[in-house]
Order: sequence, then C-alpha cells, then structure tokens
Amino acid sequence: MEIVSRAAACAVIGSILALLLRKHTPELSLTTTLITGMVIVWISSSVCIRIAESLRDVAHRSGVEAVYLAPVLKCIGIGMVSHMAAQICRDAGQGSAASAVELCAGLCALYTALPLIESLLAVVERLL
Repeated sequence: MEIVSRAAACAVIGSILALLLRKHTPELSLTTTLITGMVIVWISSSVCIRIAESLRDVAHRSGVEAVYLAPVLKCIGIGMVSHMAAQICRDAGQGSAASAVELCAGLCALYTALPLIESLLAVVERLL
C-alpha cells in the first residue's frame, strides 16, 4: 500500500507540474513527464524484484525449469516497458511512434516466447 501511495503522489505531482509547464514550455512538460515515469518505475522496482523472486521460488518448488520461466518474465518486462514508452510517445503527440513501439514489442515478445512454443509443440508431437 505504501508503494502505491508513493507512486500515486508522484504521478499527481508530476501531472500537475507538467500541465502547468505545458502552457509556457512544452519541452519541459515532456521532460517532467519522463522524469515522473522514471521515478515511478524506480519506486515500483522493489515490487518487481519480489515478484520475480516469488515466481522463481514457485517454479523451483513445482519442478518447472528456469528455461520456461525466463521467457515469461522477459515477455512481461517487454510489455511493461513498451507500454510506458508508447504512452510517453502518445503524450508527446507521436501516435505513429507509439504504434511502432507496440509493434516492435509484440514481435520481440513473440521471438522471446519461441522456445516455449517449440517445447509445447514437441510435447504435442510426442502425444500424437
């Protein structure tokens, strides 16, 4: 709860500051938005580390190999980073760049998940 409160406070303060700056200096407004986003990511990084550790622990206890867990974590990271980048592009009025980031992220996530897909197909092949 404390982390969410910090992130929310940072977001509100950063948004108000960006709105005030937008009228006079749009460049500083975008910079404020970027810095606010980075601070919120930094605030939430401790939660991300705990989630990754918990997932590794669950995978270890259940006997799932790390080979299967790593692509899932990477895909989650790709999604989160690309979502934030796309939103920043949209805030800057660059919808095309946001769409390009999302397309690139989708392709990278698919490429990252290929070992899982190959393993799944191998299991299906053995069952047939």
